[in-house]
Amino acid sequence: MKIRALSILSLLLIYTNCISAYVSENSLKAWQDNKLSMMIRFRMPDNNKEKAQKEYFSLEKFNADSIVSFAISTGIRTIIAPAKIDNMYLFDTSTDDNRFSNRDIIEELSKACGKKEVRFGIYLPITDDNKNYSVSKKTDKDTHKQITELLTKYGKISEISFDMNPKSPEESKGIYELVHKLQPDCMVSNDAGNGHYDFCNLLKYHSPKGLLECNWRYDSSLSQSPSGDAKAIAKKTVQKIADAASFGGGYMINVHIENGDRINPNDKEMMRYLGIWLKENGHAIYETTHSPFNEDFEWGTVTKKDNILYFILSGKYPKDGRIKLYMPEYELIKADGKLATCIQKNGLIDIAIPASAYKGDKINVLTLKFKQIIEDKQPEQIRSITLKRDNAQPLYSISGFDFSSTYNSIVKYSWDFEQLMLKQLELIYTGQEKGKTLEIELDCKTYNVKLDKGKPSQLTASSPVTWGKQYICGPDKKLFHDGLTIATDIDNPPVENSKWKETAIGKQTFAAKDNETYYVLQNIESPKEQNIIVDAGAGNGIEIYLNGKSIMKHLNPYGCDFRMEKVLLHLNKGNNQIVMRIYNRFEKNISYILSPSKDQTIYKQDLTLPDTNKRKIHKLTVRQAGLPSQNDDTELSNLRIRPRRIAL
Repeated sequence: MKIRALSILSLLLIYTNCISAYVSENSLKAWQDNKLSMMIRFRMPDNNKEKAQKEYFSLEKFNADSIVSFAISTGIRTIIAPAKIDNMYLFDTSTDDNRFSNRDIIEELSKACGKKEVRFGIYLPITDDNKNYSVSKKTDKDTHKQITELLTKYGKISEISFDMNPKSPEESKGIYELVHKLQPDCMVSNDAGNGHYDFCNLLKYHSPKGLLECNWRYDSSLSQSPSGDAKAIAKKTVQKIADAASFGGGYMINVHIENGDRINPNDKEMMRYLGIWLKENGHAIYETTHSPFNEDFEWGTVTKKDNILYFILSGKYPKDGRIKLYMPEYELIKADGKLATCIQKNGLIDIAIPASAYKGDKINVLTLKFKQIIEDKQPEQIRSITLKRDNAQPLYSISGFDFSSTYNSIVKYSWDFEQLMLKQLELIYTGQEKGKTLEIELDCKTYNVKLDKGKPSQLTASSPVTWGKQYICGPDKKLFHDGLTIATDIDNPPVENSKWKETAIGKQTFAAKDNETYYVLQNIESPKEQNIIVDAGAGNGIEIYLNGKSIMKHLNPYGCDFRMEKVLLHLNKGNNQIVMRIYNRFEKNISYILSPSKDQTIYKQDLTLPDTNKRKIHKLTVRQAGLPSQNDDTELSNLRIRPRRIAL
């Protein structure tokens, strides 16, 4: 069993996470409970000319009722259909007469879903040939008109997804608000851009190994139809569905329609086997919540429903044939005895699993019912006198300008700590945080604190550090999302077919292409363990690695070609390696700086609690208030907090 890389278990979250101000709790819960959706993808001919498309894509035999009935038979509860393919529309729009046929496919699917009480969603790709990453007035007007038509002519739409070039934050917000004005309970995907969304479609490289503070589902819709044994493919799909459910997410399945009317045979056969599994084991997926444990299990995964745990045996057979979990707070009432023998003794749940449970194409599920409602397992308490980034649980969401810049953003820091007779919090910050407002939640009470009353002091300079030579490497053509660690040195650059090149310390500017990443390497020798402040700057995005570990990462404000900021580094005694990753999304030039800061000022500000908190164990979360989106990175990596028993 290994600890998950991302944060697990923050406060007990209502229906997983951040609830939109627009979508009602009932609609949001229905979206989360359904778990599974099916994306209809019309497979186009290799010859992409319009005439060839229309001849191949006749739609004469397309039967919406048949597709909806098939989806229901396989356990699907939401169907998503494209409103547009390439430059041709599948619905009646006043903005363009370029249609595949006279039939309104969106209307037919909407009615078919309505008759069967299946949720119906729409995917609207928005093309934009403007190379400056902005939208012309005509395109913007047509986009709003198409959204209005889709959400007023076709009944209740459960969700809408997009595919578009980067939009400004104002444009993204405008699209988001338009959807909710027309249909308040229509869920908006993150494709709208700039953090304005109700749920995220995540691809493989964003798929979490921990809880997210946003609603999400794994999106398999960009993959091709897998070939091979349909039973084996269905088993792998079940594994992915179970993994997503155990982390609080859902799953979208890709189903291809060929010749405009029939489901791809391989997709159909795979879905049939998936339906058989869901008919028997769907209770372990639908209406469940995330695993209460902060561990990964090699034997499979866990979902939860009130006082019931579902052990989904989707992994490897345990070496000793046993699953053991220590749960002294809960009394086991009943365990599924079909495949395993389960006993509880002195708080230990001991399950003996036969090897046959892992053989064949079927994934088995064990059900354990307890007397008490199962709560999330709480992390170990911190006994450190200072709460900081290094001992926090970072709580992640998904942010980005657009699809290409999407990444896992830290929206909160959380700590569970011990302190008797808690009366005061000392907030320690740099000039980078000065003037920001913190939203601090301490033991379910919220305090808003503006960082404007801190007393300045200087970091000790009795042991000055030595800066080595600075190097740059790149470009690397990759998305902003990347791992939490980096392994590199002067002989092993992080970019293939590239070398570290010595560069001057100071601001540098050079030509760059969109989606290019560069790395800056700096070694600092410190005579002792200490904190220092450095000046760091980049264009569209920045990430700082200290001794191989990412300590700060965020996109800069949209349209910002350069931004300077102060970064607090906790140096070890001896050599320290700093790697700065600079990311360009859409500028013609890229600028950066990584240098010693002349300003080594820190500020100390007290938050005195109204009453002395007599609890021994406390939970504290902090985020920056007033950000444009609740999914934006909170940018508080420099912040430190010291709990006190008395007010000074």
